[in-house]
Amino acid sequence: MLDWFYEHRWWPWIFTLVIAPAHLWPASYWFDIRSIVVQSAPFGQPLPLRIERVISHDFRGTWNATIRQWDGDGWITYCNAQGRSNYRTEAKFPKDLALKWWTDGQCHPLPVGKYKVSTSWQIETPTWMPDKVVTAESNVFEVLP
Repeated sequence: MLDWFYEHRWWPWIFTLVIAPAHLWPASYWFDIRSIVVQSAPFGQPLPLRIERVISHDFRGTWNATIRQWDGDGWITYCNAQGRSNYRTEAKFPKDLALKWWTDGQCHPLPVGKYKVSTSWQIETPTWMPDKVVTAESNVFEVLP
């Protein structure tokens, strides 16, 4: 029976019709991040955040935030923060959203300097579908003296 299957070359069609769509399913089905804006602030003060995101469907996922510091010649990694969360469509940010909350306190405080933040989310999808990744980068901001 399998000889007939391979001889008639049905397997590429099965891959195309069943498996390929799972790989092409967009991450935006679950989550879309439109902007991350960090406001500059003096050392020791919270660095306020404005985030535009849409959680369209509940999911569980991991996140990684990398803070890079400008050293005069280029961007160097200053701190990496990571965690795991349940994302719900009804979720809201805290009233006074700040970078310390965004990194779960793992990168606080930042010394005086210029920075930017890159954040990636890995969306855990059903077992028949590969996990999806969403990445966003903030503006350049400063911790002032």
